[in-house]
Amino acid sequence: MPGKPGKQRQSIHPCNGRLIMEKAKSMPPSVKTFAVEGVIGAGKTELCTLLAQRFDARLVLEEAEENPFLSKFYKNRARYAFQTQLWFLVSRYKQFSEALFQQDLFHEITITDYLFAKDRIFAGVNLDENEYSLYATVASILEKGVPRVDFVVYLQASTDALMKRIEKRGRPFEFNMDRHYIDQLNQAYNQFFFHYTASPLLIINTANIDFVNNNDEREEVIDQIVDVKPGANFYQPLGAAEYLKILKKTKKESPGPGGETDPAAMD
Repeated sequence: MPGKPGKQRQSIHPCNGRLIMEKAKSMPPSVKTFAVEGVIGAGKTELCTLLAQRFDARLVLEEAEENPFLSKFYKNRARYAFQTQLWFLVSRYKQFSEALFQQDLFHEITITDYLFAKDRIFAGVNLDENEYSLYATVASILEKGVPRVDFVVYLQASTDALMKRIEKRGRPFEFNMDRHYIDQLNQAYNQFFFHYTASPLLIINTANIDFVNNNDEREEVIDQIVDVKPGANFYQPLGAAEYLKILKKTKKESPGPGGETDPAAMD
């Protein structure tokens, strides 16, 4: 069961010309490993990197660009799907197992930008019936030795939003990404997480927020992540403007050192 959120301290910093209250957040003690998942372009690697810096966590990023078949796959999916998928299956198994089994003496938390289970999601979309049958035989053997994470964050977004982000980041092998392919993956991911029960799950709709470049929207997302709840939970972000209103209200209602409301919070 998830534990209570870790200790929090309060600090004040300027934002948009005003002073606001920001809590320095931490993960509950029960969460030692967690994954951030999402379709291509969801922003999972960016969020993992930000969270690892915030929580002083060990960061495990998928080695996707090392796949020698990947660029060929995007040019001819039918021809190179099986080779691409088998390479990912073995690579993910090796990296994920080693990362989660090995104890890190310098970091209490390990954050990864994928679940091992994502491999079957992609395989289901990319492989034909015969290929998937052979793939599943191998995958079933490997899955038995894969450790589970304590918590999962799923970054959900519309296909249109994903396509815009993919185009914006401009990775060479993602040039002219097939929208239908991204839509297939998006539907497959939603289906998978609709039935996900292996750990506490937080689904965040990221279609209309920018947690990478907007500090307030980033803090709003982190607020939800540190508040780990059992089962599956969905969060629709308020956006920066509404989040700031809540922070201001909270600060107005917070007593100062002498038990009085902090005058710096008053308009």
